[in-house]
Amino acid sequence: MKIHFVLNKFWVNSMMAALFILATGCNKQLRQGPIDAPYSQNFWTTQSSVEQAAIAMYGQLRACLRASNGYGVDYNEPKHFVWGDLTTGLFKVGAGETFVGKYFAAPTTNPAWTFSYHPYWEKLCDWSNFYQVIALSNLMLQNIPTMPASAFDSEATRNKYLAEAYFIRAYCYFYMTRVWGDPVYVSKSYNDVDYGKVPAVPRTPEAQVLDSCLQDLTVADGYMNYSGGDPNLTIRANKGSVEALKAHIFAWKHNYDSAHYYCQNVVSKGGYSLEPMSSYKNIWKGKTSKESIFELPMTFNAADFNFNSTNPNSDWIEAQFNTFGHFLKSPLLPNNLRTSCWNIPMDNVVFKTLFGDTTSQDLRLRNILSFQQAGNGDPAGYMLLKYTNFAYQNPDTRSHPYISNNMVLFRLADIILLDAESLASLGRIEDARAQLKLTETRAGITSYTNPPDIMDEIIAERGREMMGEGSWYYDLIRTNQKQQWLQFIGYPDDRVQPSNGGYYWPLDMTTLFPYDNLLTQNLWWTNH
Repeated sequence: MKIHFVLNKFWVNSMMAALFILATGCNKQLRQGPIDAPYSQNFWTTQSSVEQAAIAMYGQLRACLRASNGYGVDYNEPKHFVWGDLTTGLFKVGAGETFVGKYFAAPTTNPAWTFSYHPYWEKLCDWSNFYQVIALSNLMLQNIPTMPASAFDSEATRNKYLAEAYFIRAYCYFYMTRVWGDPVYVSKSYNDVDYGKVPAVPRTPEAQVLDSCLQDLTVADGYMNYSGGDPNLTIRANKGSVEALKAHIFAWKHNYDSAHYYCQNVVSKGGYSLEPMSSYKNIWKGKTSKESIFELPMTFNAADFNFNSTNPNSDWIEAQFNTFGHFLKSPLLPNNLRTSCWNIPMDNVVFKTLFGDTTSQDLRLRNILSFQQAGNGDPAGYMLLKYTNFAYQNPDTRSHPYISNNMVLFRLADIILLDAESLASLGRIEDARAQLKLTETRAGITSYTNPPDIMDEIIAERGREMMGEGSWYYDLIRTNQKQQWLQFIGYPDDRVQPSNGGYYWPLDMTTLFPYDNLLTQNLWWTNH
C-alpha cells in the first residue's frame, strides 16, 4: 500500500501542478477573470480557454529547460545547457560556479569534463517538471475532442490545438529519453474523481516510448501546415517542427532511411533558409530568422510585470542572467553583472579538434566566439556570443539590463547536418558531402573531401555549428557505437557501452518515488 501511495502522490502532484499552472494566469496576454478547475468541463468551453492551456503548456516546457528554480547547490544551473553542452568537454564552467566545478565537472583526462554522481544534483536529476507539461498535454488531448464545434473558429483550429499537444508530449518524452533513458510513459489525464486510484507505473522501454512519440507526431503531421519560413510562427509548433522531431527520433533509432525522408521534407518544403553569416546572430534574437524552425520565447517584454528587477525569482528569470548569461561576462555583459563565465579554453582538445587552431578560416571563430584573456579565475579562452542581444528596463539610462534572446530548439542547419549523417550512414557519401557543404560553405571553410572519415567530419561540423545550443552531447551518444567520440572526450569505454548506459543521467531517487520498487535507477548509477 505504501508503494502505491507514493506513486499516486507523484502523479497527483504532477497533475495538480499542471492544473495550478493553468488556473493561475498561464497566458500573460489573456488577463481573464478566475477560471474553473481545468479538470472540470466548465473550463473547456471556449477557444480562449484552450489557448490558455496551450500557452501554459509552452510556458511549462520553457521552465523545464531554463535555469533550475528553488534552492540548493544546483540553484540557477541552466539545465538545457548542462545536459546538452557541459557534458561534451567543450566548455569549462565559470570560476565562481563551485557546484558544477567541484561536483559535476570533475576532470578525468584532457579534455574531458565528464559528470559523476553527487546527491546535491536534485533539480538536474529530477524529471518532474516534464510530467507537468505532459499532464497539460494530456488534459488538452482528453478535453478538446469533446468540445462542441461552435467553440472553435473552425475544425482546422481545433485540430491545430490537438496537434500542438501531441507535438509537445512527444517532444518531452523524447527529451527525457535522451537525458535519462527509459521514462515512465503516461498518456492518460486524471481528474478529481481518480485521485487516490492512480496505478503504479514502472519505467517504459525506450523503444516503446519512441514508437508512441512517432504515433503522436503522425497525427500532428496531418493537422499542421508548414510555416513557410515565417519567423513569427516559430514559437508555436508547426509541420516543420513536427517533421524535424520525427527526423531526430528516427535518427536516434538509427532508422536513417526515415530520418532522411523527414529531413528532406523540412529542407525542401518548409520554406526555411540558412541565415547569412553577416547576420548569423539573428538566429537567436527571437522571431527574426528564416533559419529557425522552433524556438521558445524568452525575449524581454517591457509590458510584462515579470520583467521587473525586484522580482528575481520570477519564472522569467532566464531573461536576466541565469540561463543564457552563463556564457557571458563583463565587459560584454552590461553593468559588470558577471565576472566569469563558461568558456572554451584555448588549449582545449575538443576545441582544437573542431577548429584546428586560431588561424582557422572558419567565420564562426570570429562571429560567435570572442577570445578573452585569463582573469577572475577563468583561463584564457573563447566566450560564446550567440546570446548577446540585450534589452533594458530603462533604455534611456541603460539600467536594469536583460538578455533578450529566444531558445532555439530546431533550426535548418541542424536538419541539414542530420540529413548528411543519415546519408553517410546509408552509404550515400556524395549526397552527404553535398549537405555538409551547405553549412561549411556558409562558415567559409572548405567542404570535406575524405570519404572514409566523413562521419567524423559531420559530427565535428555539428559541434562547430550547434555549440551552446544544448544538443551536441546527444549527437555524440547517437553516433557513439561507431565513432566513439564519447571515449575521445574522456568517458570510460565500459561506461558508455549501450549495456551500461552511463551516458544517461541518474535519477534523483530521493525525490522520485523514494519507496517505490517499480522505479529503478539507471544501471550505471547503481554502482557509481
